[in-house]
Amino acid sequence: MDRTRLWVQALLEAGQTEDELNKVLKQIGDHLGADLSLFFWGSPPRSGKFWTLRHGIEEGDYQFYLRHSNDDAYLKHYLSHALSGQMVLLQEMLPLKQIHDGWFREEMLPRLGIRHSISGLYPIAPGQMLAITFHRYHQPFNHKSKRLMQQLLDQLIPWCQFFIARDKLENLYGSAPVSRSIMKLPEILTQAEHHVVSLLAQGYDGSEVTEMRGVSKETTKSQIKSILRKTDCRHQNQLLHKIYSGD
Repeated sequence: MDRTRLWVQALLEAGQTEDELNKVLKQIGDHLGADLSLFFWGSPPRSGKFWTLRHGIEEGDYQFYLRHSNDDAYLKHYLSHALSGQMVLLQEMLPLKQIHDGWFREEMLPRLGIRHSISGLYPIAPGQMLAITFHRYHQPFNHKSKRLMQQLLDQLIPWCQFFIARDKLENLYGSAPVSRSIMKLPEILTQAEHHVVSLLAQGYDGSEVTEMRGVSKETTKSQIKSILRKTDCRHQNQLLHKIYSGD
């Protein structure tokens, strides 16, 4: 399983809990070396319900951007040039000398202080979109990072559609019980332990889990021991039976 699929799986396992979702975003941003990371999905601001995940962005700067998102020269250029679905290096797409909006140049850019950005937007339903963006203050992103972000954008689309559909159904009918066919992950596990359990449930052994997660063998062994202790299980087979059966 590639890294971007692991990230999306982690988002699925985090459910709709903002704190847990933001932890996953932090992991993604840290791996990409981003100073600021932002996921946005749903209706455009002031047009309907939307959700955001963010890391490294101060609350004041975040609210400032939401208020002035319609004045974002990069976003206008991106949309007007039919770039939807593509992760783009914004400062290469639209160099500063080609930006003629004085307010954006003199007020918005200095306020945010960002010099290197990669962003992408994808329409996921009528009137709804997914946007992801990563920023650095100093060093530019390399093209390997750009390719990884493109894979992530592509794989986030069904996750966003599922997230919005689940939210709508739960608003209409209340929280639905978890199906017996869906793995139930104990809430006492950490996010990292959730990842380990999910991979074990797919049939991967300890060495494969270690390789996929990019950690040491000792870390994986320690996490499995912690999982067994927290779930009061003697071995992995008992653990998986307990998770799937809900016992």
